[in-house]
Amino acid sequence: MKTVFVVGRDWKFRALLRAELREEGYDARGFETLEEAATQLDARPAALVFDTAESAAADAKELAQLATRLRVLVIAAADEPLPATEARVLRRPVPLAAIVAVVRELSGAAP
Repeated sequence: MKTVFVVGRDWKFRALLRAELREEGYDARGFETLEEAATQLDARPAALVFDTAESAAADAKELAQLATRLRVLVIAAADEPLPATEARVLRRPVPLAAIVAVVRELSGAAP
């Protein structure tokens, strides 16, 4: 079973996306911040989903570093500026099914 980290301050987003990913067969783990997720990298996630809503400015630097080592999907506002990273980006509004589809692609299809 592949592990996916879901990171974001909005607990509803984390809970809904984790539920969808679990239905797809992933071990979806939730974290409020990138700093928390970074302490658990020994779990070797197949992908990391980061919701920028209400994120701290320090998260941008952490995100850029993580994107060099992990497959990262960023969920951002339609007009939100993002630092250049290797991360994939989806702009809100985006349905959960689209997020799950990108996670599937990033993690190598089957969970």
